[in-house]
Amino acid sequence: MLLADLPGVSPDNIDVGMENGILTLSGKRETEAKTQREVYKRVERLYGNFHRRFSLPDTVDAEGITAKYAHGVLEIVIPKKSVVQPKKIVVVSEG
Repeated sequence: MLLADLPGVSPDNIDVGMENGILTLSGKRETEAKTQREVYKRVERLYGNFHRRFSLPDTVDAEGITAKYAHGVLEIVIPKKSVVQPKKIVVVSEG
């Protein structure tokens, strides 16, 4: 599982992709905070693009990756491929 703190980022501005064993997380942050008092007014703007890449092992099930965003935290679940267990074949005697 991968957790990314992205407070103030809209889910519409987040892109998650998987290609050739590389998980890519990118997006755009656009937030503005305003404070107004009798004596002064303050406006802070946070903006910019972000981009992160993560190399994943071959044991990852790329088709099963899911992402959900709640309360400023992006949670990406990265499942492993199911491992095929060796099968024991019973030899039956005919006589």
